[in-house]
Amino acid sequence: MCVTLAQAFIPIAQLRLTSTLVNEAAVLFQGSTGNNFQSLERLVWLQLALLLVGALLSSVFNYAQQYFNQRATLYFDEWMSAKVNRLSLTYFDNHSSYDQLQRTAFSLQLQGIGIVFTCLMMVQSFITVIGFMIVLYQFHWLLSLGMLLLVIPMLWSYLYESKAKFKLIVHQTPDERMSSYISNLLKSREAAKEIRVFETAPYLITKWKTIAWRNTKRILALERKTISITYAVQLVTLTLLSGMLLFSLHTGVNGGLEIGGYVALAQALFSTQALVQSLAQSYSRIHQDLLHTNELIDFVNLPEENDQNGEIAFPTPIQHGIVVDNVSFHYDGANGPALDGISFTIHAGEKIAIVGDNGAGKSTLAKLLLGLYQPRSGDISVDGIHYSQLHGTDFRSHVSAIFQDFVQYPFPVWENIGLGQVSELHNRSRLQFSSKQANTLSFINKLPQNWDTVLGVHFDGGHELSYGQWQRIALNRAFFRDFEMIVLDEPTASLDPMTESSIFENIMTLTNDKTAVFITHRLGSCRFADRIIVLKDGRLVENGDHNTLMGLNGEYAAMFRKQASWYTKEWAEQTVGS
Repeated sequence: MCVTLAQAFIPIAQLRLTSTLVNEAAVLFQGSTGNNFQSLERLVWLQLALLLVGALLSSVFNYAQQYFNQRATLYFDEWMSAKVNRLSLTYFDNHSSYDQLQRTAFSLQLQGIGIVFTCLMMVQSFITVIGFMIVLYQFHWLLSLGMLLLVIPMLWSYLYESKAKFKLIVHQTPDERMSSYISNLLKSREAAKEIRVFETAPYLITKWKTIAWRNTKRILALERKTISITYAVQLVTLTLLSGMLLFSLHTGVNGGLEIGGYVALAQALFSTQALVQSLAQSYSRIHQDLLHTNELIDFVNLPEENDQNGEIAFPTPIQHGIVVDNVSFHYDGANGPALDGISFTIHAGEKIAIVGDNGAGKSTLAKLLLGLYQPRSGDISVDGIHYSQLHGTDFRSHVSAIFQDFVQYPFPVWENIGLGQVSELHNRSRLQFSSKQANTLSFINKLPQNWDTVLGVHFDGGHELSYGQWQRIALNRAFFRDFEMIVLDEPTASLDPMTESSIFENIMTLTNDKTAVFITHRLGSCRFADRIIVLKDGRLVENGDHNTLMGLNGEYAAMFRKQASWYTKEWAEQTVGS
């Protein structure tokens, strides 16, 4: 604040000094004594000192602004990441949420500490303007009035521009996201193969260009309109300013104003006009920031998953089991429920397989069992304790999972696996033991830098894995965690049959007395399960072990025989061929 105040008064001091300097120089040019030259010399050095002080203060202000902006950016990025992590998973099932996230991120970029520095600059400009206005008023009150009149058209034009730009940003958010998505897709390693095979690059580029150009045309149309308004306002203000200069010249000549006084007066007029324009711009910028603040407030007020809803610790070990009681769930905007009236029990230590066609609700049920979704009706409980009564953080610390779309972290192997239990991230002996149990140790030891090998090719020195190897790393991460229940969503989808069989045997061994739920399309692996739950169109249609369900000759039996026929047919063809 002290720097701002000092910067505000320096131009006023320079204005007074300029007037005296020009008057002294005029006297000297008319034939003065050496004494006058020494006085002029002192004024020049004083002017230089003011310029140097002003430059130093400006550098200090700019550094402070950069420093606090960087700190604020880091803080707000951290805050937004933490906030997003506290939102319900269902928030990400709605397209409008992604529009909101993009606008919120943009709002945070505008906010930061920048609004504080904009206010400080406004204070600085306002103090300087007051000083200049006093100088103008001392010459003639009409000059001060004229400067006040300049504010009105300037402020109106800048406020119009800020409102129009805000509306355009909100309107263009979906197109901006799509344009950005296609652009990133064209640069994506994951999409590169398909884009080349199907030769879709020209189509995608055209699609991107159409959207991007549509956005650009809107921006340019608004820019043309605002430029026209700004030019008209500039025409008015410059005409008024020229009139004030002529008025000053006429009044000054008749009033015997010295040349230095007139130079200072002209400088005050031009400087005040520039400062008034700066004030109007700063005010409109703050106004636009406040419009974006509404987006930020909406985001802040989004309901969070509250860990304190329950205070009961997760039962360790599970004594009785998990009861799913008449649970239904539907996604916002969906035509029907994803799950409808599901009821079953998972006994402690039981290994349950969930099967069904695509869209049957298997992954939704998995997320409900993990507490990631909350039932719209019905209830889930563990050892008689409702999920809603459990402390969220404690609950999550006792469950583990691997999802179909597991994360491929571009980190070293040890970090990729250790993220399953962050508190044990640097425990190499535990990592070794876990990897040995999960049968990944042998292939880890064959990597270029073993445990320190960076996975993926996104960064320098990275080593790419096959998808099946990535899946084994993800499985290792899931089993590195201390858990009472684990949910595995298609855990072997990318593994060969031999590895799959080995992995399922491992899963049975590693889970031992723990509760395990796995979702699979490969029904042969269901033989490992104690019980199989069959879903169809969001409903539970069958529940029992493999032999029981085959005896029912229902949905499961039909799916199993269909899959078995593929292998039987292939085996028969190979036998005949040999």
